[in-house]
Amino acid sequence: MSDKTDTATKADDTRTITLPASGKVVVLRKGKGRDMRIAARHVNPATDPIGYSMALAAALATIDGNAVLPEDLDEMDMEDVTAIMGGLPGKSLPQGMPSP
Repeated sequence: MSDKTDTATKADDTRTITLPASGKVVVLRKGKGRDMRIAARHVNPATDPIGYSMALAAALATIDGNAVLPEDLDEMDMEDVTAIMGGLPGKSLPQGMPSP
């Protein structure tokens, strides 16, 4: 297990993160407004800002090339989830939720 999360942003605005606990590789794509709208349909950001952010992260992420569901994040090591959430743009988080 590492104390450091490796991240890199590419020219296509994807961010690659090597997860500190599992060593898996996450690619976060650049989000669109529709991604926020879809995440908000599933989880109300006003009542569950963390659930909303996890739904948004799942929509934007692939792990080792595979699509991610919010339920997948629920079962991951907290250190890895924190690294993924930290890769989200700060303005994508609901108002009042601290940006990593």
